[in-house]
Amino acid sequence: MEPTLPDLQALSQWDRQFCQFAEQQQLLKPKQLALALKIQRQQHGPLALILWQLGFVGLQHLAQFWEKMPSEAESELLEDRACSG
Repeated sequence: MEPTLPDLQALSQWDRQFCQFAEQQQLLKPKQLALALKIQRQQHGPLALILWQLGFVGLQHLAQFWEKMPSEAESELLEDRACSG
């Protein structure tokens, strides 16, 4: 039995949008996302990069996602980095 997807409401808009993209592209299994979210809570890094580091998504997927992202999400990512840095 597959676990249900974790609650994504606590994520930043950027991370929620990446999760939606990954779901649409059928890139992740729920267990993979749950592991990445657990690591993200410890490291406070961008979810997409954690998924890439774990080998769950490829660079081509990250590039596809970033090409589709509006500039406001990019500014949110920069704000998130400034706050955590």
